[in-house]
Amino acid sequence: MDYTVLKAVCSELSTTWTPAKMEKIVQPDRFTLLIAIRTLEESGWLRLCWNPACAHVSVGDPPGGAPSIAEAFSFGEQLRHLLKGLAIIEVRIPQELERVIELRLGARPSDPPSKHLFVEIMGRYSNVFLTNADMGVLACAYQVGSKMTSVRMVQVGGTYRMPPAAQGSFPSISMGMAEWKLITRATQEDKLQNSLIQAFRGVGPGLAVELISRSGLSPSMDPAAMTEDEWFSLHVVWLDWLRVLEESTFKPGLVRSTGSYSVLGGDGPYILSTDQDSEDAATGILAMLDDYYTRVYETEKFQQLRQQLVAKVSAATKKAQSKVNLFEDQIKASMEYSKISKMADLLMANLHVCEPGALSITLPDFETEEPTTIALDPRQTALVTAQKLYKRSQKLKKSEKAVAPLLAEARDELTYLSQVEVSLQQLDRYTRSTDLRSLEEVRDELVEGAYLKPIIAGTPPPSSKRKKKSSPLDNFAANMRRFTSPSGYEVLVGRNNRQNDVLANRVATEYDLWFHARNIPGSHTVLRVPPGQTATDEDLQFSADLAAYFSKARGSGKVPVSYTSPKYLQKLKGGKPGMVKVEKETVLLGRASDSPEGRQLLATA
Repeated sequence: MDYTVLKAVCSELSTTWTPAKMEKIVQPDRFTLLIAIRTLEESGWLRLCWNPACAHVSVGDPPGGAPSIAEAFSFGEQLRHLLKGLAIIEVRIPQELERVIELRLGARPSDPPSKHLFVEIMGRYSNVFLTNADMGVLACAYQVGSKMTSVRMVQVGGTYRMPPAAQGSFPSISMGMAEWKLITRATQEDKLQNSLIQAFRGVGPGLAVELISRSGLSPSMDPAAMTEDEWFSLHVVWLDWLRVLEESTFKPGLVRSTGSYSVLGGDGPYILSTDQDSEDAATGILAMLDDYYTRVYETEKFQQLRQQLVAKVSAATKKAQSKVNLFEDQIKASMEYSKISKMADLLMANLHVCEPGALSITLPDFETEEPTTIALDPRQTALVTAQKLYKRSQKLKKSEKAVAPLLAEARDELTYLSQVEVSLQQLDRYTRSTDLRSLEEVRDELVEGAYLKPIIAGTPPPSSKRKKKSSPLDNFAANMRRFTSPSGYEVLVGRNNRQNDVLANRVATEYDLWFHARNIPGSHTVLRVPPGQTATDEDLQFSADLAAYFSKARGSGKVPVSYTSPKYLQKLKGGKPGMVKVEKETVLLGRASDSPEGRQLLATA
């Protein structure tokens, strides 16, 4: 986000969002500040982000709706206290060609500013400072002390100073082509892109690439090898850029060569990303930036969260498998109780033939008369050995009764974790906000199940005694996959166990049909059949194919798929989310290798 972008942001904020009352201040994470602002015409959320990977300023709706003010970051708490009742009365760039925006704050638009909020968008040095009218620092995102820099120290209680000026010449529309060319070539860089960046202030990598591409040249070409016509073409584009800065005629657009945004119009429209397959082009700079950086932020968050969840679920699965193996071994060992009891009976019936000090005795079985060898303790009588065998037999019998429910519980847990693994496998990449929402639902589910500690600072630990607030049904339904069957009926596919649970127990009606890969972890699939209508064989096959594809058997060819009416589904008492018992079912063969990408989507695929 270079100076040109900040200039465009400042221009649109000044035109559209000034003056604006600040109604709420939230710091949802350590790098982001959200300020609810309202003008006479509209309201929105001003986002100030100093994340080194995607520092930016934008206005839009926060992901997931309006955020809560509850958080554990002191900077947000301080600003909420210090800026109460104030409004943004002016937005400006305090130092030309520098990446700093100043928000002047006051009680009323006609009053002189009583506080200043400086937003520095400078890569890993990005920061936010709040000062009083005399530039005394009241709060900051993080303090810049002597250990971090010797050039400019800015700390609470000190005086705010602007960052050191960037190196390079000051670009001017009055500068002739000969002088401009001389300054550009004087850098001795062998790439045109680097020459512009080093020669002039306010030129970043993105701007340099866009200007060079618009002139029909290559960013990697050597300035020393350029012809006069090429220099002229580049200079024309250069002057166009300076006029845009001077007149503030910015326009949102897309740079197709880099896939990034442009405030100079780019070479195509910037299409806003939505959870529906719409083609709405951005009409404002702030909306475009909010869309772009939301995707950048959510992609990074999605990748980090998925990596964490995969690791946690994998570890929990190994632990559950170990428990199953242990309990199975104990059950297997306990099955020997009848054999040991029979050995004790043999020994008690033949005490008269047992010789003192013997190490073992071989006796005929009561029923088969096969010889049975029983180990004896030479230091004890045969009666004591028989009593010990009886005692061991009873212990093993009790062990079987005690371990059997533990084994069933461990197997249920393993099945549940296998289902979670399938959900994570299907959520393998970020494409839209619904992907992140679905992944966060998996995280919340694991937190409630005590498989994962709360990852948001300040979140209370899960408790079985604490009443869990259920999420609105519409939120879960909105994130589900949606398809259209051959007859035009809607088909819903859950993305995680929570959605599966909602789909099977709350969304599906008596007219619908429920599908699931038989005895295989996978997504619940529901074919929505309108009252009075009947699903065709093509509808059933279509839904069965989806259930097979969104299961652990994906890519395995044909897979048995159970389908039934939702009335034959029984939610297991005390069971994990998405776990149901099927009382009556019909089986189809679903094609697990058929990708749904070619099918018509109602929302997300």
